[in-house]
Amino acid sequence: MKVARTSLAARDRARLGASRLAVKIVFFGCGDYARPSLRALVEGGFRPELVVTKPDAPRGRGRKIYPQEVRLEAEELGLTCAQPEDPHAPEFVAELRSLAPTVGIVVSYGVILKPVLIDLPPKGLLNAHASLLPAYRGAAPVEHAIRAGETRTGVTIMRIVPELDAGDVLLRKPTDIGPRETAGELRDRMAELSGVALCEALELVRDGRDTYAPQDHTQATRAPKIEKPDGVIDWGRPAVQIDRLVRAMTPKPGAQTRLGAKRYIVISAEVEDDLYGMGMPGGILSAGEEGIRVCTGKDLLRIIRIKPDNGRNMSAGEFVRGHPLPPDARFT
Repeated sequence: MKVARTSLAARDRARLGASRLAVKIVFFGCGDYARPSLRALVEGGFRPELVVTKPDAPRGRGRKIYPQEVRLEAEELGLTCAQPEDPHAPEFVAELRSLAPTVGIVVSYGVILKPVLIDLPPKGLLNAHASLLPAYRGAAPVEHAIRAGETRTGVTIMRIVPELDAGDVLLRKPTDIGPRETAGELRDRMAELSGVALCEALELVRDGRDTYAPQDHTQATRAPKIEKPDGVIDWGRPAVQIDRLVRAMTPKPGAQTRLGAKRYIVISAEVEDDLYGMGMPGGILSAGEEGIRVCTGKDLLRIIRIKPDNGRNMSAGEFVRGHPLPPDARFT
């Protein structure tokens, strides 16, 4: 009997091994956001055959050429990295085809991929998207979720299709949004969570347990790219909405306002009750070490940190000491 049980266990292991795929991966990604996912894959035993990122590019006023962050991560991990100008170029597609990848992983690559790449691996391309799809399809799901006052978001692993963020879903991994969390802080957490979710997704692919569910397209919402004008503060709105805007626009492009002829970025703030509601929106009710209290369409916004245009990030107390405010001072 003992021999029979051992034989049965061996047959079970053999069947399990036969059901598993030898997963060969190509990774597409750019920027700091993609680095934790690449690192997580390697640490999880899913070492990419090739890492694809954008070419090194000039940045800043001096137009100095900086290396792509994903290339640096690939070098640290001992991975082969390619930086094609056009990933759809026939010679590069032929190179990918010669690798015979099982699946492609896409994290913040920033290039709209065409069917020639989408259809190349048998298991397609899997994308880690920073929302619980179908909510917040687009380039800036984190910022839009905070601005809308969401308390919960997450990472969705979906199969890429030509339509933006509309592919079938393999898994979702939710997380709460902290009440004071900024877009920068949440993005950092979502970058780490993406790596965890991708490893779980690849385990499903490897074990032949990857099943996909279509999205409910009637529930889809959009999260287009954030531009600088999106950060302009309308002081006629309730303070709670302005506070969400500040957190959604931090660290960039920043929640912007003007005081006289100068532009300022509000770095952090808190909502306070307005017991009298007599002030004009944008009017400064008080200013000191504890903050700059500004009237809004409803309640007060107490600015805790503020940054002059092309200046340094400073506390409200530092700002007031260096910028004497007249009694009728008003943000516009």
